[in-house]
Amino acid sequence: MSSCLIRKDYTRTVEIDDESLYRITNENVAHDQNFGQIIWSDFFKDSLLTDYIDRAITNNYDVRIALENVEIAKSLFKQGKSVNQPTVNGNISAGYTQNSANTPIGNAFGNQQQYNVGVDMSWEADIWGKLKATTEASRMNLLTQEEVKKAIVSDLVSQVAFNYYRLIGFDKQREILLKTIKSREESLEVTEALYKAGELTLVAVKQSEALLYNSKVLLVEAEKNIEISENAISFLMGENNHAIERDSVFNDRFDFKLDVGLPIQLLENRPDVKAAEYNLISTFERVNIAKANFYPSLRISASAGLQSIQVQDWFNPSSFLFNVLGSATQPIWNQRQIKTQYEITQSEEKIALLNFQKQILLAGQEVSNSVLIIDKQEEVIINQEAECEAYRLAVEYSQDLLGSGSANYLEVITARQNLLQAEIILVNNKLVKITELIRLYNALGGGWS
Repeated sequence: MSSCLIRKDYTRTVEIDDESLYRITNENVAHDQNFGQIIWSDFFKDSLLTDYIDRAITNNYDVRIALENVEIAKSLFKQGKSVNQPTVNGNISAGYTQNSANTPIGNAFGNQQQYNVGVDMSWEADIWGKLKATTEASRMNLLTQEEVKKAIVSDLVSQVAFNYYRLIGFDKQREILLKTIKSREESLEVTEALYKAGELTLVAVKQSEALLYNSKVLLVEAEKNIEISENAISFLMGENNHAIERDSVFNDRFDFKLDVGLPIQLLENRPDVKAAEYNLISTFERVNIAKANFYPSLRISASAGLQSIQVQDWFNPSSFLFNVLGSATQPIWNQRQIKTQYEITQSEEKIALLNFQKQILLAGQEVSNSVLIIDKQEEVIINQEAECEAYRLAVEYSQDLLGSGSANYLEVITARQNLLQAEIILVNNKLVKITELIRLYNALGGGWS
């Protein structure tokens, strides 16, 4: 019998505008191929980083939990595929009844024995498509869990990479601060000597001391952040906290073309977007199920077996029995349970649709923001490098002028402090660009393959 009398097939109603979902004004950004489709082992060039990512994917607890959720969904899907098959049960029993001799039955039959062995079967005809909808809903649940697992892996890859490059950034800050501390210790010695010679005041000495202590405070912060980042990577890899080996060169190794592809590709690349649509389809099928509950269900039951009152006749052909029963059940009044469930599933479908639309909009925002930040960050880095060079020259000039008596020591201190701040900010700005490239890769759906 046809199972399409009530059930409808899902049709995507959400459209993605390839012209306006991304707000990208940079003409150097291509839309030919989505670099989010690059596998993570090719996207990241650092061999140490790729090893950490591989270990994280294997051992991370969130990934392992997600894999178990996928296995649960697989089992439920196997069960869902079986709903249109008959239910078969076997039974065997033996009984003995001692009747009262003071009753008509006892006088007529005496004590009784009965032996039974048989098979019961029940099957529901899928007239309205309810069982097919149940199967599809369980299949969508499986696909949703698989995409959730992919999303977890994608985020994990990004988090390991974020923390790895943060480590390199903190190493660069530490390197700058160690050089600064050494320079300021030497400067403090000179300042104390000039003070003793009567050429500088005690104010200059104390300012030199304060700058030295400030550098040491920043060094402690950098070393603290280094260990915190190492612990974060260890946790992501499912390992006890330990030191993390890393590259000493703070350069981005992303030599690919900045190509974001077309927004429609988000439906295939981003696991969270795909999971949202699969969840929408699942709720759509649950509406089909709830709608089918208003209609009568047709069930066929049958049983066959052997029955005897004497054990020696139990397996005799004359002990065979068989019956078959067809029944139709139409709900009439059930305390509004069916209608309430139907209304709930309709609202759940609307919620799932809104969530699907929200995920698409969020993906578009993330891609647009990352492209904007990467583009503007290039300008920031160029200007920041020029600022650092200007402060380096200012330090040199102020020291020369101090030696000739044309500048005071406050100008030298100010120039040095500005140079340190500018160098640390430059490191942070380079880190922002690299992490934003990773974030864009994640926003385009990269990292799970």
